[in-house]
Amino acid sequence: MAANQDTVMSASELNKKLQIPYPYLRQILANLSRSGFIRSNRGRNGGFIFRKSTKKISLADILEATDGLETLNRCMLGFNECPFDNQCAMHTTWEQTRSNIVKILKETTLNSLSTKRK
Repeated sequence: MAANQDTVMSASELNKKLQIPYPYLRQILANLSRSGFIRSNRGRNGGFIFRKSTKKISLADILEATDGLETLNRCMLGFNECPFDNQCAMHTTWEQTRSNIVKILKETTLNSLSTKRK
């Protein structure tokens, strides 16, 4: 969809191209629509099209709209949270890694990914 941002694509077309479960795809599309990244057109020739330029949509924006960036805040070892006086063995390493991941997600736009695939 990002490679052809001015093209209306139906959920069925996206489902065939992406090969992800249709109910999950509909949920993602609804979240992206609610967040203002795409809009849906109803009717015979309806579908989804980008509302914002793919140059202005980062992967962090997409993650925030679908799952929330806080999903990356979870402890690698499965703890709900590390207490300040007794942090898990991976706390510092994961904190640095998480910061790097978030930085990359914020710097990577849909446009940059779609132009690499061409």
